[in-house]
Amino acid sequence: MKKLMLAFAALITLNANANSLPDAPHLYVQGNAKIQVKPDRANIVIGIDDTQANTADAKKNVDAIAAKVIEIAKRYQIAEKDIQAEQLNVYRQTEYDREQNKQRFVGFRVFRNIRMTLTLVDKYPELLQDLVDAGVTEFRDTQFSVADHNSILKTVQKAAIKDAKMAAKELAKDFDVRIGKLYSVSFSPMDAPTMPYMRAEKMMVQADSGSGAGYNTGFITVDAQVYAVYLID
Repeated sequence: MKKLMLAFAALITLNANANSLPDAPHLYVQGNAKIQVKPDRANIVIGIDDTQANTADAKKNVDAIAAKVIEIAKRYQIAEKDIQAEQLNVYRQTEYDREQNKQRFVGFRVFRNIRMTLTLVDKYPELLQDLVDAGVTEFRDTQFSVADHNSILKTVQKAAIKDAKMAAKELAKDFDVRIGKLYSVSFSPMDAPTMPYMRAEKMMVQADSGSGAGYNTGFITVDAQVYAVYLID
């Protein structure tokens, strides 16, 4: 992995020290790669709120549910560092009274968000049910992700580089020319008046699909593109 990181650094330096496209004959190609992986964590955001005539009662109810939520999270082996209870918010809530043609005081709404990261992803449905039973009424967001996303991305970028080399060889063969030195490379599109040549299909990186047991979270797709310019001899 250290050698791979050094290689990326060298490519980025090469790109920084050269114009995007040379005046000499060249090939401009795009390499693509992707991998589909099973997520191994769920980043969950829930909301706890209550509205009462006074803030003390509303806060008491919210605090009680929050305590239950934290205990449930611990049962699912969620570490304390992966549980964040956000600041308590209080709002004066009103609603429009059509008969009296004015706003009517309803009560004080007290709410807070709690964020947690579940690593036992197959237990996700059970966790949701336990949270509902504890009094949680708002599930605001769930994002599935992988813990080693950066290392996976670097692997996919390496595959995209390989795909770019194959695209350059393919294009050179079609035009009966020989590839020379690499002129520049970038992981974002270059400022060029023409579109880069790319192969018909993205290069797929082999991934472990997992056991398939438990909750079906689907797959997360991690993809990468690389843009390279080769001189023609």
